[in-house]
Amino acid sequence: MTSLVIVESPAKAKTLSRILGKGYTVEASYGHVRDLPEKADQIPAKVKKEPWARLGVNIDSDFEP
Repeated sequence: MTSLVIVESPAKAKTLSRILGKGYTVEASYGHVRDLPEKADQIPAKVKKEPWARLGVNIDSDFEP
């Protein structure tokens, strides 16, 4: 299993990927990462029952919000 590291810049992603090695996948967000939901009422009703709902993004579908 690998760990995911998200950074804003592609240059930082490339550098960190080299430093961290094979146990990590480093991706660039190309900008700010969205805030995660703080409370259950911030999660839309249509996705509340999904296993990834508390994360705020669909980890099974390219991290769609």
